[in-house]
Amino acid sequence: MKLMYAVERLYETGWTPSGDIDLERLPDGRSFPTVLAAQRDFARAGLELRIKHNLVFNCFRAAWAPIGEPLDDSRAADAKHGTVIGACEREAAVYALAHLREAQAEKQVATV
Repeated sequence: MKLMYAVERLYETGWTPSGDIDLERLPDGRSFPTVLAAQRDFARAGLELRIKHNLVFNCFRAAWAPIGEPLDDSRAADAKHGTVIGACEREAAVYALAHLREAQAEKQVATV
């Protein structure tokens, strides 16, 4: 997966850049949140986003859970837990944010 794909997935969730977050730009001009900005979005949702470099597979693993809760690899993904893999830290953070936004949207639809 490439950073461009992760950004496309984020835009598909309805995300739009705003002036109050730190942004980076793709070569085509589209903006996306920095790793720190993505982590702040998770924190606003009461979640912690952790990104770890996996040297064996040369990738980055982004995992999230409620703040203070230990990450459990065996836990099924839901609106408050998940894991994604990316080729770089930025890709993993943006792809994780896209997944979080999708899960939150599904949760809202289910409660309506």
